[in-house]
Amino acid sequence: MQQAHKKKLIFWIGLLVIAALYGFYYLFFLYGISLDMPLRGRHILKFLFILGVYGVGFLCLRGFAEPWMLRTWHAAYLLILLVLLGLGGYDWMIARTPLALREIAGSLQDFLVSPLLYVGLRYLNMLKSLK
Repeated sequence: MQQAHKKKLIFWIGLLVIAALYGFYYLFFLYGISLDMPLRGRHILKFLFILGVYGVGFLCLRGFAEPWMLRTWHAAYLLILLVLLGLGGYDWMIARTPLALREIAGSLQDFLVSPLLYVGLRYLNMLKSLK
């Protein structure tokens, strides 16, 4: 029973930290605080937020997750991050990325910074344990 309590505590700590990072991310980017920053600075800051959420999620999932959950976590971040890095590289080296692609990139960044994947994996794990 003690192990189950520890796993729940790890999940909630991870969720709170990811939610706090998500809140800071939105305050910084949604409400225009970052508008005075150069474009490359914003890209780097968004990348750091993504890495922060990835790190917190990885550390906490390691404490309560099954192996398939960690593989899903790694795969989702790796694939989406590769797409974002490709778009960012195009934006930095070739030309400004078209608006439609920038909007898609923004949505992907929001997904990676949000606690949605973290909570979704926990929910799937709970459903699996009910069987």
